[in-house]
Amino acid sequence: MTDDVLDIPFADAFAFDPSPTWARLREEAPAVRVRTLAGAVVWLVTRYDDVKLVLADPRFSRAGVVAEGAPRVGVSRPLPGTLPTTDPPEHTRLRKLVSGAFSHRRIERTRPWVRELCEELADDVVDGADLRRVYALPLPLQVICTLLGVPYGDRERFREWVELAYSMEMSEQSRVEAAMASLVAYMGELVAAKRREARSDDLLDELCATPLTHDELVAFALNLLVAGHETSANQITGFVATLLRDRSAWERLVADPSLVPSAVEELMRFTRLSDVGQLRVALEDVPVAGVVIRAGEGVMASIGSANRDPRAFPHPDRLDLGRTPNPHLALGVGPHFCLGAQLARIELREALTVLLERFPGLRAARPVEELAWRRVLVSGLAELPVRV
Repeated sequence: MTDDVLDIPFADAFAFDPSPTWARLREEAPAVRVRTLAGAVVWLVTRYDDVKLVLADPRFSRAGVVAEGAPRVGVSRPLPGTLPTTDPPEHTRLRKLVSGAFSHRRIERTRPWVRELCEELADDVVDGADLRRVYALPLPLQVICTLLGVPYGDRERFREWVELAYSMEMSEQSRVEAAMASLVAYMGELVAAKRREARSDDLLDELCATPLTHDELVAFALNLLVAGHETSANQITGFVATLLRDRSAWERLVADPSLVPSAVEELMRFTRLSDVGQLRVALEDVPVAGVVIRAGEGVMASIGSANRDPRAFPHPDRLDLGRTPNPHLALGVGPHFCLGAQLARIELREALTVLLERFPGLRAARPVEELAWRRVLVSGLAELPVRV
């Protein structure tokens, strides 16, 4: 590698297999300067230990990414004052207010209902169907809408806004800004209505009874709505495609469904949700991977690269459905560990289990390497046509 600033996403990004550049960076330049689509020059770290450090160390700030003049990865800027964009003690205060709603016991009670929903949606998985459109996307979208209290009938309104919010096309900046404004306005109206009704039927009703301000409620609800379905939809699609690419992996799970929990963890490690990384801003000078990241500089931590680091995972490019231990970083680490991790695991396990039971002969209708890839911040396959 040279000292030149690399453009990210890389030229060969948005494909089924990760760019070979990630492996080269891990070995030759584990901390390197990159230029984002928005023109910001930041550091990029790619090794497991360095990524974990940047994500968990309080010297690297999430609040800094929404400060005036902060570097930007894509077109849109994250909403300020939310769990993903605050640091302790403010982050601790916000998380404490909402953590009860995501307790393990409470979320576990959703499992039978999620299973039933998977069974219903599986009826639409027929020859030639796009598994993402008929199964992987509507499942988590309906789950988060129901839990949060967002009308599922409004999904056609906000789906386009959500797609634009993750855009990686700088030419769409005006459309992205308009979409974000529409999302904020939509959720603001919903929050205001729920506060007037003072009910307690869903999560948003409960959050309205907390000391969260109106703006905090709107930002929190938007984050839950977007993150609560985009990531799971991409993961379900990617998991199935990965298993169908290597037919023996799918057949192994059909024969032994007890492997599903460990398979889900391995598939979270093996697949990736981003061709960039999670951004932080250094609060002080910090030595990382042989360089010093100066106070005020941005640093991007690539979870997708860290999860393929041979220093942390033996044979990292091999799918091992029984891998243990499996300390992957797909759900984050430290204070910003995914609040909805338990819900995500339930969705992923039940979605995969139902498909294995209903469609043991499932196959991809086309080679997965040829399928279109979504060129957005939270990326994944745009489609997965199947044969049953």
